[in-house]
Amino acid sequence: MAPNEAMIRVCPTRTDGRVVLFAHKVSPTQCQEQQRASFHKCFTCVHNNVQRTDVGLPLVAKRSVTAKHQA
Repeated sequence: MAPNEAMIRVCPTRTDGRVVLFAHKVSPTQCQEQQRASFHKCFTCVHNNVQRTDVGLPLVAKRSVTAKHQA
């Protein structure tokens, strides 16, 4: 299922508002995967979970595990 245009994020979206030289569009799921993998640009991004809690924004809702993935 492809994310709709409203869910797409620019990676990274810097906290200081500066424009980045290389950016790409990612879904919230891809964003979370990159954070878990310690992507080198996440620490400057407004979508970083640590940044979001520091400024009082809600974290991204976790996906529920489907029966197919339960073992």
